[in-house]
This record gives sequence, structure tokens and C-alpha cells, in this order.
Amino acid sequence: MARLIPSDFDTVAGPDGMHAGEARTLARLRDGLSDRYTVYHGVHWARAQRGGSAYGEIDFIVANPYGHLLAIEQKDGQIIATPDDLWARYNGDRSASAATKQGQDKSITTQVNRNLNGLRGQFSKRYPGRALQIDHLLYLPTARLAGAPPSSVDPTRVVDADGDARLIETIESLLEGHAGQWSDDRLEDLPRIEEFLSQRVGAAPHIGLLGRSAREVTTRLSGGLSTWVSRLAMQPWRLRVRGTAGSGKTQLALQALQQAHAAGKRALYVCFNRPLADAMKPLAPQAQDVVTFHELARLVHQTVGEPDIDFKDRDVFAKLADRFIELSPRLADTFDTLIIDEGQDFEPAWVHSLLSMARSDAHLLLLEDPEQALYDRAPVDLPGWVSLSSPVNYRSPQLLVEFINWLGLTDEPVEAGSAVLGFDPKWHVYAEGESPLQATEAALTALLAEGYSAESIAVLSFHGQQKSALASANGPARLAGQQVRRHAGFDSEGHAQWSDGPLLVDTVNRFKGQAADAVVITEVDFEALSDRDRRRLFVGLTRARLQAVLVTTERAGAVLRGRLGG
Repeated sequence: MARLIPSDFDTVAGPDGMHAGEARTLARLRDGLSDRYTVYHGVHWARAQRGGSAYGEIDFIVANPYGHLLAIEQKDGQIIATPDDLWARYNGDRSASAATKQGQDKSITTQVNRNLNGLRGQFSKRYPGRALQIDHLLYLPTARLAGAPPSSVDPTRVVDADGDARLIETIESLLEGHAGQWSDDRLEDLPRIEEFLSQRVGAAPHIGLLGRSAREVTTRLSGGLSTWVSRLAMQPWRLRVRGTAGSGKTQLALQALQQAHAAGKRALYVCFNRPLADAMKPLAPQAQDVVTFHELARLVHQTVGEPDIDFKDRDVFAKLADRFIELSPRLADTFDTLIIDEGQDFEPAWVHSLLSMARSDAHLLLLEDPEQALYDRAPVDLPGWVSLSSPVNYRSPQLLVEFINWLGLTDEPVEAGSAVLGFDPKWHVYAEGESPLQATEAALTALLAEGYSAESIAVLSFHGQQKSALASANGPARLAGQQVRRHAGFDSEGHAQWSDGPLLVDTVNRFKGQAADAVVITEVDFEALSDRDRRRLFVGLTRARLQAVLVTTERAGAVLRGRLGG
């Protein structure tokens, strides 16, 4: 099996993955070539030219152990052959005249030569006096070339649909011609070639694949918190975890639910935000074990036969909480495992009422992060509990953690635990008093152009839903050409309602405990960075796995840039 660079690759190309044909080819190269070969995929080059920049792409580069390279250009669409060239047709039927082809179709040989020359030029520029030895192969899996090939095409370096079964054999044959050609120069160039193709030029996965990799790495690394907690021994079992965003609190909560379920014990997970509960339900062994505090209060309210709740009452949630505190003693000694998540958002009286529902020998776990406290509630006093701090963020990419620390959004610096470097945060500014719509759409358009799918982006308002021009019920139905999915209130049973669309638009407060590959934090406006604004900004930024974008007013942008020292 060949070595892949980058190594993260999903053979099932989804809507946010690489082109399905290229994904199949990469899987075939990986499985068909031996471990003597390295396959670089998504290799790009860019070079400055007069009047702008040129950009090209080579689909795959296969390297043999001696540092010789074979560039593979794959064309899946319609191919037109003329006596002197091959043309890739991209848009429907057109005239077959050579003049029309040159004006509307693209010369494949010109594209291949331009890409190879660009790659060679960049290597020589980076390493003066060194030359990149690279051959080429044109792969046409969906086209058949009948008759004599064009004069500009070497038939030994073309694999069409008729020769598709011999793709691996052809690659090995072209590269084996260099077998044994060894020299001190080639030995010295090997690390340069790998560095150049792997990092400097940009052998990088598609954004969708990179996002999937970031999710997997986050899950894998942040699972360490669960591993260490499972080794703790105490009696009674009472643990308070103060973990920063992305430290693995969710995995720890799920582990506790799974262990209780496996032991046949009754468990309950209670959080503050409804979207977090909705995300946790399908992951838990039993969805009914996951509730928000106010959802639990409503269930208790119904259990004792009290009148139906009027969710149109502006004080409905405060009344539910007060009534729960009164009724909770009736449920004493009910649960063997009790998990309270987002503890910083709970009133101390709520926490004590919840704890009264647990058995004396119950497994009790409180998860919190004071840096994400958005409601100015006093911390709960839990004497006798064991405390554990986890300051490492495994979810946010390294560059984003650096940005958070530069802004001073937390009392103590956050440690970057992710293996993902990520991208520098971006900034869009709009004038105070103007609509943030245009700046937000500009941010989204840029992300979509970079390869993020609408489903992998979350647009989060810095305001509450009622005050937001984007997240409120009257917000735009589409942004940057994408249908919006937003919270649309509750039905008569208290169930959250959502509009249909791939692009999530919500608020920072409601998106706590969740994440997206790219996060756009919009409607950011303040004259000075208060503690609440600081915490809200921290919450919003730490939702991003790869990329964060700020859309701020001019005055808020000036405040934040001042904290960055410029």
C-alpha cells in the first residue's frame, strides 16, 4: 500500500469532499502501488505574473524511492481530439472549429506543460541550483482515444478508458525506468522534494477532508480527559471538572452515560442550552436520559399533574425553575448517575435541587468553564468534592488559540492541544449604524470559494436572537446564495422549530457546546470590551475547528486590534 501525503483521506467523497472521480483514483493508487511509492494529492503551485497571479493544480504526484516523480493529470469530462492537440470541454456543445475550441475549450497539453513548468520553476526558486525531475501521465478514465493520437501527445504517457486496467502497471513502468539511478545529488534532494510537495507548495487535503480530519483528531485527543477520570477512585464519587472549551467535557459526559447504561443504572444528563441537548441525544445510549434544565422542570411539572405551561409567557422559564426547586424533593434518590453540564450557567439553587434527586452513593459529575459564563451567575459551593482542571483546548486549531491568547480573552492563557494548525482568523468590518449583511455575505462568499460547504459553516450573531438582524425570525432567508436554517421558536409542546436550509444562522449563546469547521461571528459591536463581551467572544471563537471569521463594527474592530497591539 502506497504512502499518502496528506495521509487523511476518505474514500467516500461526500458533498464537501474532493471530486468523486479523483477520490476513487486516489484510493486506487493507495491500494494498487506498493509501500515503495509515495502519492502526493492536491499538489498546487502558484507564481506571481505581470498583472496578477497564475494558479495551477496537479491532481497527483507519485514518487519512487529515488526521488523521481510522475505527475498525473486526470480529466473526467468530455475530451475532444484534433490532429495537433487534446481539448477538455467544460460547458455543453459548441462549434467544432479549432478557433472555437481555442476560445472556449482548454488545451490539455498546454495546461499540463504550464503546471509542470510552474512546479519546476517554484522548486528551483526555492532551492537555487536544484532541478525537479518530473515526468507526466495523462489519465482519461471516461474517454477513449481512437486512431492516431495528436502530434503533441506521447501515447506512452496517456491512459484512456480502454487502458484503464493498466493504470498501476503504466505508473510503475514509467517510474521503474528510473530505478537504480542514484547519485549524491538525488540523495541530497530527497528531503527537499518531500518538504516542497508536502508543505511549502501546498500538498493539502480538500477543506472538507481537512474538516473531517480535525473532527477525528479532536475526538481522539480530547478523549484523554475521559481516560484519566476513569482512573480516579473516590468514595462517594463527586467530581467537579473545570475544563476550557474543547477540553473533552462532552466525551467525558458520554462516557459516564455509557458506563451507567452498561451497568443497568439510571442516569441523567442535564445541560442549559437546548441545542447542546439536541446534539447529545443521538449520541447517548438512551435519548431520554438527556435534557435541558428547563425541559426537566417541565417534565416534573407535568408528572405532578400541574396545569399546562404557557410558553408565550415571557417569564415562563423563571416560573418553571422556581416550581422545579419546590418539586424536586419528591424525586429524591432517583438517579445512580447525574451529570450537570455547562455548570457555570446554572443558578446554585438549581444545582442543589438537581443533586437532591441523586442517590447517596450516586456517581456525580459537574462540568463547567467559568470563561464561558454568559449569565453572571454565582458559582455553586460544593464542599467535599474533588476538583480537576483541564486548560488544554483540543478542538480549536493552533493559530486560533494563539489569537485568543493575544486578545486576552481568558484569565489564564489557553493551551493548544490540537494537532491541526488551522488558518489565521479573518476580519470584515462594517460602519457603525450600517447593516452587517453585506460584510457577513462577503465573509461567507470567501469561505465558500475556499471549499467550505454551507453545512460546515455556522454564522453566529454576537447579539441575542431578538436583537439580531440575521438570527431573528425576520432575518434574511438566504445569505451568500445559501438557504438559511435558523431557530423559529417552539411549538405548543416546547419543541424547538427550525427553518429548512444548509447554512446555520444562530447566536453565540445558543451555539455553546457545539462546533463547526468554519465559524463567522457577526454583529460584533461594542465601545469597550466588557467581561461579558470577552467571554462571549471566547465562546464564539472556540466553536471553530479550522477557521474563524470576525464581522465587526469599526469601533469594535479598533478595540480588538488595540488588544493585539496594532
